[in-house]
Amino acid sequence: MADADINLERLHDFIPFDCLSESHLRDIAGQIQVLNLAPARVLFKRGESSDLAYFLISGALDLIDASFQVRKFPAEDDENYLAIDNYAQHSVNAISTEPSVVYAIERDKLDLLMTWTQAAESMLEEDDDSSERDWMDALLASDLFAQIPPQKIQSLFVKFTERAVKLGEQVIREGEPGDTFFVIKQGKAMVSRTQGSKQETLAALTTGNFFGEDALISDAPRNATVTMTSDGVLMVLGKDDFRSLLQDSVIRHITQEQVDSLEEEGDRAVVLIDVRLPMEFRHDRSSGARNIPLNELRRQIRSLQKAFVYVLCCDGGRRSELGAYLLTEAGLDAYVLDRPKAKDVAENTADDTDQG
Repeated sequence: MADADINLERLHDFIPFDCLSESHLRDIAGQIQVLNLAPARVLFKRGESSDLAYFLISGALDLIDASFQVRKFPAEDDENYLAIDNYAQHSVNAISTEPSVVYAIERDKLDLLMTWTQAAESMLEEDDDSSERDWMDALLASDLFAQIPPQKIQSLFVKFTERAVKLGEQVIREGEPGDTFFVIKQGKAMVSRTQGSKQETLAALTTGNFFGEDALISDAPRNATVTMTSDGVLMVLGKDDFRSLLQDSVIRHITQEQVDSLEEEGDRAVVLIDVRLPMEFRHDRSSGARNIPLNELRRQIRSLQKAFVYVLCCDGGRRSELGAYLLTEAGLDAYVLDRPKAKDVAENTADDTDQG
């Protein structure tokens, strides 16, 4: 069933969804599986372990305990406001007694979403307007921000400061150094880049969209210009806070030995991507790597499969860190390959020589 077909009004009848805004509910809908059960179908068995939380949307179930006592459980039951038997190991059998619809969501994902939401709620005052909630909701729903450990969530929101901006204002300029990360709280903006003598429009931004991270991660100049197309308000995070609270949380590093272990386990295919320029790649080819230059990576993200693990490499590490960030932002499982430093290689070579 498509996200648009999920009954958000009905979902709002259940804890913990009842405390979420409509925009956040719409985002969570994309994480929900819809189960359509015919009569006499087993939803789960007593003693089974499950990573899913189940919510009875319509129809009815029989819940049968260890003593074979049957609890009739229709969707209209006054106690149907929580996930059904929401334990890591089920205590009852759940069997449909009529055509039924059940929504399922991963319990860990639900817990993370709720941690984020409650952290955001704790930052709001009673008289805050809807825009205060909307930009937070949009961040919480992104694949990138879902990577941040719960213990850093509150610190992250506290560090943001507010900046009013005007129609036509250039918030960042192509070619200038970058020291700030931005989230749009109110208003709209346009991303453009110089192409010869013209400005090429790359994207339109609105509430909850964020920008400015590329230059912070790569220490390179801004690669585009962002201009406000309306009056608005931006939420701003400085470079040091961005790196300690966000970048260090979402960019994961991996050694060659760990890559070898992943490949040996064979649970998921590992794809090595070298993000250097083609000329650099040809001169010093990474064994088994696919060459996707960093300036091409963003355009090719849609062709990459989420079932794979991506390991990014380059020479100094900056470009692969930005590449891993971009893939993580797109919901892909990405790592930066830590290459041995020249000093370590020299020491290991000397040790091998001594032993010989």
